Amino acid sequence: MTTYGTIPTSSTPSENLEYLSRGKDRIKDSLGARHPWNVMFNIHSINCPRTVSEAISRFRTNVAYFRLNCVMIVLIILFLFLLWHPISLVVLVTTMALWLYLYFLRDKPLAIFNRTIDDSVLLAVLGFC
Repeated sequence: MTTYGTIPTSSTPSENLEYLSRGKDRIKDSLGARHPWNVMFNIHSINCPRTVSEAISRFRTNVAYFRLNCVMIVLIILFLFLLWHPISLVVLVTTMALWLYLYFLRDKPLAIFNRTIDDSVLLAVLGFC
């Protein structure tokens, strides 16, 4: 059987669509982990801690519980401050894209020049950016 005259099909568009679909699902799952804003800002549940260690413990618990909410607040504030500095805003968007692509949406280990990069090294490099 000959294949003369046939156009070879490439699987890259379907792979790209699968990659985007997987990334979209991960973002939806992450946003689904966000807790309601009325729970975060409930005035009736606020009371003073008795000791410093209790305050630190409560702070750690709240940051872990409302992590995505806190990140969203920080990013909105950062966006509003950078709105009048377009070059800085472009740098912020580029950095966020790098974080998304290299740290959050990646399934396989990162390999550069046939060497596998550890996640802790990647986190340190991205944190420096």
